[in-house]
Amino acid sequence: MKRKHLFQYLFLGIVFVLQSCEVDIMNDKRVLVTGTIVDSNNNPISNISVRSETSREALLGETVSDENGQFEFTSLMSKPPYNFYIAVNSKPFSEIWHYHYDTELIENIDYSAKAFYDESNNRNASTYNLGVIQLNKYAKLNLHINNIPGDTNTLEYKLNYDSAICRVNLNGNDLNQCEDDESEFRFLDSEYSDIHINVESQLGTTVAFIYKLNGEPEQTISIPLTNPENTYVFEY
Repeated sequence: MKRKHLFQYLFLGIVFVLQSCEVDIMNDKRVLVTGTIVDSNNNPISNISVRSETSREALLGETVSDENGQFEFTSLMSKPPYNFYIAVNSKPFSEIWHYHYDTELIENIDYSAKAFYDESNNRNASTYNLGVIQLNKYAKLNLHINNIPGDTNTLEYKLNYDSAICRVNLNGNDLNQCEDDESEFRFLDSEYSDIHINVESQLGTTVAFIYKLNGEPEQTISIPLTNPENTYVFEY
């Protein structure tokens, strides 16, 4: 192949890559993102990262909270159908938008993280005021489900809890309301012995253990997370 043609192919390849990675911005629109970050005692938390991103994992703007827990920055706005996200205390380009809540994505593990999202097609706001954002301490529940030998009991259960990284709808009524993170439903027959589950959540919140024993009416046990490490044993 002649060198001239080689350079032409290389140039076209670079142009194609750049075009394929291009982020769709809504008419070069800018929005102001503001808020204040506090802990569970309403004390300001400084140096917490805040980033805006798109569903194509492109960074649109970023800053950190100051000594008063306050932050403010100007962000580009993604064009629908590409969603708009604001990550608080989370690493950039993470998979939390795809419903993966790995705590390794949290930057300051002393606190929880929040993932605000706007999936609407009408984004006319010029400002996203997130208000007071409370980041609780991280907490873990070690749940042990033990089948007592010698019986034929069956158990159906599920868990409702606030994830250590919680999603918040920017178009919702309460920007401090986390969406419940529900574990997968499970059915355990008499062949199962012991099940161990690790739940990563937030200090001061409650894990709802919802179960049916032998097909009987549903019951709920509320497990408060009062310590960074919590253990609960359920026997059936």
